[in-house]
Amino acid sequence: MTALETCIMELYNQAVTAADDYMAFVDREEARATGWESRATLQLSCVPRGNHLDLKWTGVRWYGPKNNRKMARVRITTVGETMSYSKDKLTPFAKEWEIDKVMETEAKLHAIRRKAKHIVKSMTYVRNALKVYKANGGGDEDISEEDSAK
Repeated sequence: MTALETCIMELYNQAVTAADDYMAFVDREEARATGWESRATLQLSCVPRGNHLDLKWTGVRWYGPKNNRKMARVRITTVGETMSYSKDKLTPFAKEWEIDKVMETEAKLHAIRRKAKHIVKSMTYVRNALKVYKANGGGDEDISEEDSAK
């Protein structure tokens, strides 16, 4: 279990690196742009939740008068079982100058999501195997999840 948890944290670190690269690109481009109209309206978050990684894009909509604008976040849905965001879903929120970088970053995150899904399934299988082992009388010795991972 410890090894699987280490794998999840390594994938999280890879996702953070991809997100940091994307945000550095956005910061450079926005520094050259003028006005709110050219600001990015996509947000990327990478959050570990237990043994799960939450890697998602969120759209931003601005409304109200220019001197009192309000922000609303819009959930962008993934495409079915692929756990990825399609270009069609991201384009309405991405600026023309950032869509290529968004899709490049999404390709990296998609691979990370797929790997994480398999690792989380493996963790579930290990836990279930321990329960079966203990239920069948194999629980005389004190075997913890960490010992079984060795």
